[in-house]
Amino acid sequence: MIMQKIIYYLTLLIGIGFFCQPAQAQESNPFYSHYGTFNADAQEKLFFRLENLNFSKNNEYEGHFADGATLIGYLATPKLVYYPSSDLRIEAGMRLQKYSGRSDFSETEAVFSIHYQANDQLALILGALNQNDNHHLHEALFEPERFFTDKAENGLQAIYKSKFVNLDTWINWERFIFRNDPFQEIFTYGLTADFRLNNPESSHSLSMPLQILFTHKGGEIDSSDDFTQTIGHFGTGLVYKKSYEDSRIKNFSAEALGFLFTDNSSFREFVFDKGTGIHLRIGAETKHSYLKIGYWTGNKFNSSRGSALFQSVSTIDGTHIEKRRDLLTAKYRIQKSIAKGILLGGQADAYHDFNSSRDFSYALSVFVRINGEFFLKNLPWK
Repeated sequence: MIMQKIIYYLTLLIGIGFFCQPAQAQESNPFYSHYGTFNADAQEKLFFRLENLNFSKNNEYEGHFADGATLIGYLATPKLVYYPSSDLRIEAGMRLQKYSGRSDFSETEAVFSIHYQANDQLALILGALNQNDNHHLHEALFEPERFFTDKAENGLQAIYKSKFVNLDTWINWERFIFRNDPFQEIFTYGLTADFRLNNPESSHSLSMPLQILFTHKGGEIDSSDDFTQTIGHFGTGLVYKKSYEDSRIKNFSAEALGFLFTDNSSFREFVFDKGTGIHLRIGAETKHSYLKIGYWTGNKFNSSRGSALFQSVSTIDGTHIEKRRDLLTAKYRIQKSIAKGILLGGQADAYHDFNSSRDFSYALSVFVRINGEFFLKNLPWK
């Protein structure tokens, strides 16, 4: 039965890939929000925008670390977008999260943000954050499907882009408290950066990524007796990429990434207070697809927001502990731009646990993403 599912989904993915046309660079993943594009020429103009992701993700997970589940539904965010000036944008709308077979919405929340484009390199955001590609966090630190299962991120964010540095830093305030609330405040601080180490014009790219993620639960004005939680995650390494012109293969990449986990809570949430992980990967990308194969080894590694498959303590059975985890990982994604701003794609993820010969987990998904807007009217700012 499992092999029948694999064959069915792989046939579907390969079929999509066969008919694929080149997608725009900014459309290289399903976790993309049109939010990132700032139009400095749209001063005093009002737009309607739709950001939508229809998804079907079948998680066939074996072993002790994660439950299998099927996620199917959509995440839709209709918005009004207005530019009072050439360096300021205001967005207001609703974020609707719906799972198929449920009569109600899992989440319905208003979204509002102010985007200040200080210059060509620096942007500041207050309110609903830009969550493009989950801030480029590795899945061991941040589970990708949180993009469509969690609430929208809200808080503060700064994005900086130059020839040699791409940086994204943010605070996602997940729960606010008033005085004497019976629960604690929760927020996440993150920073991701990519430092180019050689000439940006070269077809050979050598870069050093940096990933920092802190999760905190606490507060000083609540009446909760829960312990204070502060968990840190750090990642860095080297990434080499060779680009090709006039070739079916756009680029080849090789990366070596190291991760550190620390639990500095007043009462440890995890069994271990420190842990490490290493992920070695090679990959290739074409105009419409990419493949990455890697080897993960973790030692007492855990993550408060990451994929359960990379952790040393089971998220479904806290008594099941494996200090060392060794996984073979593979990810294949294909996509087709079927209309301007509309992307059809599919993805296959596979994980083999070397600690158990029968432990093979995989996830198969199909998605349609819509990011589009149209002009409504000129509206003078008074």
